[in-house]
Amino acid sequence: MRLTLFILVTFGLWLGYAISPFVSVYRLIGVVAERNVSELSERVDFPALRTSLAAQIATTYLRITGKAIDPESIVDRLAVGVAASIAAPLVAEMISPEGLLDLLQQGRPSAAILSDSIPTPGGLNSEALGNIWRAYLNSELGIGRFFLNVPVDKPRDERFKLAFCLRGFTWQLCAIELPEPLQISLAQELVRRGKQ
Repeated sequence: MRLTLFILVTFGLWLGYAISPFVSVYRLIGVVAERNVSELSERVDFPALRTSLAAQIATTYLRITGKAIDPESIVDRLAVGVAASIAAPLVAEMISPEGLLDLLQQGRPSAAILSDSIPTPGGLNSEALGNIWRAYLNSELGIGRFFLNVPVDKPRDERFKLAFCLRGFTWQLCAIELPEPLQISLAQELVRRGKQ
């Protein structure tokens, strides 16, 4: 009897853990649709998100300016760090609460940040997830980390990879891996701003 109870409790805990990030994603979708800035702050780890985006833009910036990056090289990691500090003002504009809402709703930063027209895969909404089965197939759950590729109906290179981190008992958006065309556009914007 005790073994059965232990198995049931363990399965219930695991099931709750496996479902909880999807509940957080759907709550985030509601916050984005309502453009609720105060609620957004509870669902997003802004410092981690800014760090993640700055590193992506910096790496792409170095690549398009002709610097090949070896992730094992200390010098190259320092170069990425320097480029990330250069990208910090652009990322700060993009990942203000309002800027993040624009990125999540439209699938691209606001026109004030990125004026050129690039194809956008779409924003974070119920249609981007498809049904729960498609969302599940495009996700990865680890210990304290959850990844979701959206929109599910786009090719992999046109999707955003959202990373959620478990903070206490709450899943928070802590990183967004941008689609390659958007990374390149943002890196080109950084080059353009550097020439001004």
